[in-house]
Amino acid sequence: MIKRKISVGGTVKWIIALLLVVMQVYPFLYVFTSSFKSLDDFQKLPAYAMPSALYLGNYITVFTKSHMLTYFKNSIIVLVGVLVPLIIIALMAGFALSKIKFRGRKFLLNYFLLGLMLPMQVALIPLFTIFNKLGLINTYAAIILPQIAFSMSYSIQLFHSFSKFFPEEMLEAAIIDGCSPIGCFFKMVVPMSLNSIITVATMQAVFCWNEYINAYTFTRSTDMKTVTLGLNDYVGSMGLTDWGATLAAITVTVIPVFVFYFICSKKMLAGMSAGAVKG
Repeated sequence: MIKRKISVGGTVKWIIALLLVVMQVYPFLYVFTSSFKSLDDFQKLPAYAMPSALYLGNYITVFTKSHMLTYFKNSIIVLVGVLVPLIIIALMAGFALSKIKFRGRKFLLNYFLLGLMLPMQVALIPLFTIFNKLGLINTYAAIILPQIAFSMSYSIQLFHSFSKFFPEEMLEAAIIDGCSPIGCFFKMVVPMSLNSIITVATMQAVFCWNEYINAYTFTRSTDMKTVTLGLNDYVGSMGLTDWGATLAAITVTVIPVFVFYFICSKKMLAGMSAGAVKG
């Protein structure tokens, strides 16, 4: 029997890793279990205690006494409206900057890189003024367009890093066989860039689904609220909060993000590794 010697450093690493896991998992576990608490449980039980019974009234309140389904619809429309044009434009731009030789290519790439230094929040007031004059306030366009613009820099950089090492011999062979440049892009580049596409889609989808400030600034009516804005519905007058319904709404809101992330996480890591190594 082989006895393994456990060093002090190894023990410390395991303890730190365990603490980090607890810190990451506990908030979601608390929200999930507390969403099944009744009003009496919140008043009588400690905050860390499990619910005395499986109370589903909070979830019934979320789906029957609020506009949560409308908020979900709006968030899905915004999500699709951001991801589809973002991925198409960024993938084309990244591939063009890596394969097409033209004057000013390096300058243009560095120009896109500067976009990473500009946070969306600094442009909220100018964007609000512009959208207000164009009559776009309280529309999907006002929520979607800024997110596409401010997500473009990172997406182009990632696609450029991947496309930079795309085999040019394959493209040349396809063009010799009669395939057009657009055909080469959609028939060869897009399928081979699947990991990078999923990486960008996953990261931007999580950001877009959880986005709050942009939607809060450019929307006015209940019909245009997203799921993050919908959580404000459970805060009543004088700041009184229905914690049971709030935690149930949070649980319903974050579950799609967790499911989507875990489904795509493997290909997302592969895409990030490819971009890091090849870039």
